[in-house]
Amino acid sequence: MKLSASFRCLGVLAFAFAQASPAQVPVELELVLWSQNLGGAVDVTHCGDDRLFVLRQWGAITIVVDSMVNLSPAFLDITPQVLYNGERGMLGLAFDPDYANNGFFYVSYVASVGTYGTSRLSRFSRHASNPNLADPLSEVVLLSFPQPDPIHQGGGLVFGNDGYLYAAFGDGGGPADPNNTGQDPMDFFGCIIRIKPEPDSTYSIPPDNPFVGSPNGERKEIWAYGLRNPFRIGIDALTGDLWIGDVGQQLWEEIDRMDAGDNSGRNFGWSCYEGFIAFDTLHCIDGAVTTDPIVVQPHSINGGNFCAIIAGEVYRGSQWPRMQGRFFYTDYCTGGLRSLVSDGQGGWIDHPGADVPFPGMSSIGTNNVGELFATNVSFGRVYKIKDKCPMDPPAVLPDGNNLTSSVIGASYIWFLEGDTLQGETQEATYAFVSGNYSVEVTFSNGCKKTSTPYFHLSTSIADASNGVVKVYPQPASASITVETIPTVGRIIMLDITGRVVLRDRTRALQRATLDVSALREGPYILELRNASGDVLGRRACIIAR
Repeated sequence: MKLSASFRCLGVLAFAFAQASPAQVPVELELVLWSQNLGGAVDVTHCGDDRLFVLRQWGAITIVVDSMVNLSPAFLDITPQVLYNGERGMLGLAFDPDYANNGFFYVSYVASVGTYGTSRLSRFSRHASNPNLADPLSEVVLLSFPQPDPIHQGGGLVFGNDGYLYAAFGDGGGPADPNNTGQDPMDFFGCIIRIKPEPDSTYSIPPDNPFVGSPNGERKEIWAYGLRNPFRIGIDALTGDLWIGDVGQQLWEEIDRMDAGDNSGRNFGWSCYEGFIAFDTLHCIDGAVTTDPIVVQPHSINGGNFCAIIAGEVYRGSQWPRMQGRFFYTDYCTGGLRSLVSDGQGGWIDHPGADVPFPGMSSIGTNNVGELFATNVSFGRVYKIKDKCPMDPPAVLPDGNNLTSSVIGASYIWFLEGDTLQGETQEATYAFVSGNYSVEVTFSNGCKKTSTPYFHLSTSIADASNGVVKVYPQPASASITVETIPTVGRIIMLDITGRVVLRDRTRALQRATLDVSALREGPYILELRNASGDVLGRRACIIAR
């Protein structure tokens, strides 16, 4: 490394690197228990006010009015008509955008009709005089069809920003069509439909649905197809984008996404593809255009710990600013709680958020102000999702060669070029050499935050000891001579990581010459100590050839 003369001029120049994009920084999450004793909890949503409505798979809906406060009796209980077993039951809940006035809400469930049950999309009404009760006799069935098998029932149900109702149905798990491919838009299996509920208890087809006007017989309700088991779907409250969690078969779980207003009738590929990988192409149409997922997660057989992906909401609340705009999802097994954020170039960054070491996560929903809640069906619980570490990260504040953390924490670790500076565990450190400095602060709650790198460029060789007479030559090549005051009895040379590379004692006239010919080029630190080993000061030096 060659040093110019200007590098050795007097003075100090320092500047900070640009802040890292927020998209590059994961958000550490925390699940806070919000309510319990809610056996069968598979979905959570709101009706426009501050109550939470928890869907229970066996056929009931319970209102949670505050943390740990569940209302009884249930808001709705239609248990006798619900086929509750395995993947069947009451699976989706959505409130009409005008619920405050019309009192309508919609449920997707498997009714106890037929050999394997019948999927129903039904409308119910609020009780005429009690806002915490629904009328179980008010059911109007908008749509129904028999199931061919006990699995893959889908269930996701949500109103879009466009006012239309989106409902997700699985591929049936058995002979839903001749080849069980999910590739047949002539039926409702393996698809998401988009309809407009009408006041007269029917529904109409939005005129911009993709198969409106097609002469080929596709169901005009269908918005997207080629899905295996879209158990949970979500709509971004700000943009209207549609997010789909499609449960996988053998190797991969996937998250799919559609931009708001995309009426192209997207085919997400099942069962021609599972994730990005070809699965069963025997009955696939040559040249068929399919849409890849935006992220996949592997099963244990494939090196991961996912088994049934659970979508998912985009955070649009205000309590946790660092969560803003991220899509959050989880897994029924132990895949944890994760988030997706745009990389600004058309791709997505997938971040871990929190470990979930127990099974049974079944949905993520929001309250009326956009805060996130999750249900667990195995333990009958509702959790609030929060930013575990909402405090701002530290910044490195320079004062000459002294660098200080901008925030006060319980402990500190300083780094130079990413390497730990041994012994530098205080709020401030001394910058002996030029380079990228950063500080990690641990707060009292255990959260750790690290500053972005701060590049400190020193154009002088600072004298931290206020007593060194001379260090020469600088830069050095084969040797360095140090002339010191009498109280300095020992000189230790360290590299920038704090590792000792040379030791020497001063001699007559307090002069020492250190052989540095075997050391690599770069910055080093001379540590000056007295005979008792106390540090009197430090001095930067450079080896260059």
